[in-house]
Amino acid sequence: MTTIVQLEAALATLDPGHLAIQDDSALHAGHAGNTGGGHYTVTIVCTKFDGLSLLKRHHLVYDAASALMKHDIHALSIQAKTPKEYQTD
Repeated sequence: MTTIVQLEAALATLDPGHLAIQDDSALHAGHAGNTGGGHYTVTIVCTKFDGLSLLKRHHLVYDAASALMKHDIHALSIQAKTPKEYQTD
């Protein structure tokens, strides 16, 4: 199972209305400090983010992906939006 599929499954626990995951690993190959995990960009739209600060939204995402952050993911860029915020973009 690929890391993207595992990340999709992990983030499904947040019941997102929209989820897009992009593998950016090729852009960062061989950079200092990379312990072998991939680089990913996540755009997640979720009603659970309503009323939460950006920091708290990111905590929810990191908590959901915590098992993958140990080895499979080196860097995670997160765009965490409410449905209303996503519609206005």
